[in-house]
Amino acid sequence: MNRNQKKFEEIKKVLIEKLGDRVEYSKDEDGTESLALKNSEFWVSTTFRELVVGYGIHHTHFSEEFGNLDDGIVQAFDLLTNRVRTTNYLKGNTIFKTVVEIEYPDDTLIEIGSSGLIFFPFWKKTKIVVKYDEKILEKKEIVDQVNAILEI
Repeated sequence: MNRNQKKFEEIKKVLIEKLGDRVEYSKDEDGTESLALKNSEFWVSTTFRELVVGYGIHHTHFSEEFGNLDDGIVQAFDLLTNRVRTTNYLKGNTIFKTVVEIEYPDDTLIEIGSSGLIFFPFWKKTKIVVKYDEKILEKKEIVDQVNAILEI
């Protein structure tokens, strides 16, 4: 078992302990394991080489090879312990750009992903719609467990 798979297993234990049956686990034939939360856009998966942390369609790959595996653990738990802001930019009824950010208690925003369309009705007026997803866990409840995962 690789280090990222060990960390994934520990993340799974914490989420099941804290969120119970909200956690959905799956394992594909190729060995990819995934966790998702019911009524949330949060998900995390692992392969033999990397850990992938996602929110909706936006995701980031983390691995020992990239030298950022612990950053992935931090990002996963930051997504769970802070509000997530999704900003949709519309022209007419078409969403042409979406930005997803983690909102920290000091009002700092860290972008975790953005996506956009090439073709959209550019002549229409832009409307901005912001949606917030509330935090799922309290940081103080899991800080020791997260630190233990980082030490693995």
